[in-house]
Amino acid sequence: MSSMVTIGIIGGTGQMGQFFRRFFEKNKCRVLTASRKTRLSPEECAKQSDVVLVSVPIEVTVGVIKKIARYISKNSLLIDTTSIKNEPVKAMLKHAKCEVIGMHPVFGPNVKSLRNQTVVLCPARTKKWLQWLKDIFEKNGARVKLSTPEKHDEMMSVIQGLNHFSTLSVAHAMKKLGISVKESLEYASPVYRLRMAMVGRILNQDPSLYASIEMMNPKNKDVLKAYAESSKKLRSIIETKDTKAFLEYFNECSEFFGGFNEEAEELSDYLIDQMVKRK
Repeated sequence: MSSMVTIGIIGGTGQMGQFFRRFFEKNKCRVLTASRKTRLSPEECAKQSDVVLVSVPIEVTVGVIKKIARYISKNSLLIDTTSIKNEPVKAMLKHAKCEVIGMHPVFGPNVKSLRNQTVVLCPARTKKWLQWLKDIFEKNGARVKLSTPEKHDEMMSVIQGLNHFSTLSVAHAMKKLGISVKESLEYASPVYRLRMAMVGRILNQDPSLYASIEMMNPKNKDVLKAYAESSKKLRSIIETKDTKAFLEYFNECSEFFGGFNEEAEELSDYLIDQMVKRK
């Protein structure tokens, strides 16, 4: 782009909105922000912007898109930043005449840089803006993954839906058992401490965000059903003390993970080594 690009962030006073304001300003863009707290309205922000970025809670994203879409120039770009892509992308295509890209920044607003952070882009209607957006993220060290909304939501049902579900289940089971986290750490290996760190990290976030992630991705239903069935099978194997079946279950999982097992052990060894060096 030869001239300065104007970025309009709808929801720009939220944490992710503020992150993108700083990011695009650092990359020499002019940034406008609009929310319920600003004098500039979302509609006026959309009119004045080359790139309109919708950064609002998942449950209101489609409504905001419908509200602002007709104000966006056909030469501009409309982006949403939710962790679910199918419905927002459909809404953008239906209600706007401009270029459309679904975007999922797979990181939180407190990251210090985009180095090795993943940004998923779902190009839906593009000409000039996809390369510009891809370039600006890659120039800052991000890993850009191109996908479709359907494939994105399928992957997120495991990466987020299944992962967060199992994490919350561990925490709730410990509560039900009356096991003190602090006391358990006195008995624990570094691997367990690392696992508890991941549990605690999620529990230190905004619960409404995780509720939306779990409940608004329709693909989560099948994923959680598969998880429940797998857990039930393993529980039955353990309760009946069927060692042969346990080994088959374990080896089946190991074979499925394949070459990633060695990589995972190497990475986790590094993390554990760094963790035990802390005072």
